[in-house]
Amino acid sequence: MIIKYKIQQEKLFKGTEKENFKHIIRDAMSSFDSRNYWSPTRRQFYKKLKQIEKEQKVTHKKALIIILDYLDEILKNSENAVMRLARKTGKDLKQIRVSVAGNNYQALVAHALMENVLAGNLPELHIIVKPKQHPIIKKYGIIKVGGETQKPDMDILIHSNKPKSPLVICSCKTSLRERAGQTYRWKLLLYLATANPKHLQKHPDCPINKLNIKYKKDRKVYVAMITADFYDEANQPQQRGMFKFFDGIFLSKEKKTAGLDKLSAIIKWLNKIY
Repeated sequence: MIIKYKIQQEKLFKGTEKENFKHIIRDAMSSFDSRNYWSPTRRQFYKKLKQIEKEQKVTHKKALIIILDYLDEILKNSENAVMRLARKTGKDLKQIRVSVAGNNYQALVAHALMENVLAGNLPELHIIVKPKQHPIIKKYGIIKVGGETQKPDMDILIHSNKPKSPLVICSCKTSLRERAGQTYRWKLLLYLATANPKHLQKHPDCPINKLNIKYKKDRKVYVAMITADFYDEANQPQQRGMFKFFDGIFLSKEKKTAGLDKLSAIIKWLNKIY
C-alpha cells in the first residue's frame, strides 16, 4: 500500500509540475497583450489557424506546426488594423510601421512556438523575447575580446530547465536588410571561442590567442536566423554566404527557397536538440 501511495504521489507531483509549467507559458503569452499594436496580429494568427484546420483537414496540433510557414502572411494581413491603431496616436506612421513590424514579428514567432509547447509538439521549453538582460545571456551570451564584450543581436532565447542543456539564440528579422550581420559575426566569434584547447597550444599564432578571446564554454549554444524575408533577398549571394555561419536558417513563409528550411522545420530541429 505504501509503494502504491508513493507512486500516486509522484504522478500527482509530476502532473502539478506540468500544469505549473503551462501556467508559465500562458503568462508569457499573455504578457504580449500589453503591447499597443499586438492584438490585430494575434487575431490574424488564430483566424489563419482555423483556416488551416478547415482547408487542410488537419488537427489543431498539426495546424500549429503548419502555421509557422504563414507568419509573414499573418503579419502582412494585420498591418491595416495595426495602422488604424497607430493613426490614433498622432505619431509618425512610417516610423511606427517599421518598429511595430519588427516587434510584432518577434512576438508572433515566440507566440507560435509557445503554442507548440502547450500542444506537445515541443518539449517543456522556455521561449524568452528580448532576453538581453536574462541571467543566462549575461553568462553565456557575452564573449570577451581583448577585455571588451561582444553580444549577439538576439530576439528570442530558447532553453529548458535541465542543467547545462543547450541554449538556442534566435535572431528574428522581417527583412534581411536588418542587422543580421551582427548575429553572424557573433557566431563566428563563438566558433573561435569554443575551439579545441589543443589547437591553441599547437598554433600560438591563432587569432584566438592574438585577440585574447575568452568565453564560458560549458554549455552548447546554437544560433538560428528566423526571417519573413519580405523583400525576397534570401537567394542573394551575400545573404547565402552569411547563412553558412548559422546553425539553423528558417523562413516563415509558404514560398520555398532553395537550400533553406521553412519555419515548420524548427519543430523537428528543436526536438533533436532537446
